[in-house]
Amino acid sequence: MSSWRRFLSPSHYLSAILVRLAPVLRLHLAHTPLIWGDRKRLHLGARVHLVDAVINLRSGTISIGDDSFMGHGVMLLTGKHDMGLRGAARHDAVPDHGRDIHIGKGVWVASGAIVIGPCQIGDNTVIGAGAVVTGQIPADSLCTGATPPRLEPLREV
Repeated sequence: MSSWRRFLSPSHYLSAILVRLAPVLRLHLAHTPLIWGDRKRLHLGARVHLVDAVINLRSGTISIGDDSFMGHGVMLLTGKHDMGLRGAARHDAVPDHGRDIHIGKGVWVASGAIVIGPCQIGDNTVIGAGAVVTGQIPADSLCTGATPPRLEPLREV
């Protein structure tokens, strides 16, 4: 095959397009949150930065105060499945409400943190990288680590 035909091959064009698009796509994907559920349940204050957060609105609302920001890979999860069920029934048993997440003003949720509703995080709090957060976190706090593991057998509810 002559060199000009190889230059004009579809794979060459695709490769050239991908080389040019890859940096743009990487930047776009790194700054685009993944939102599951009704977007009307998400309430954002001014100057909130979500980066590439995973946001699950299936079982509650999420409100985030002014000037709060997320690191990469943060998860805000309102959804829950019924552990007392098995198989497809467990998958489909998800509450519609009651697992709200409220994040105050000026909160920094660092990379890899997971916030599980119901949860309330006070103003100016810092959630450390990789932390698993539930319940109430007071204002002006540093919250790091994960809850200690609790192992128990699944049982019928």
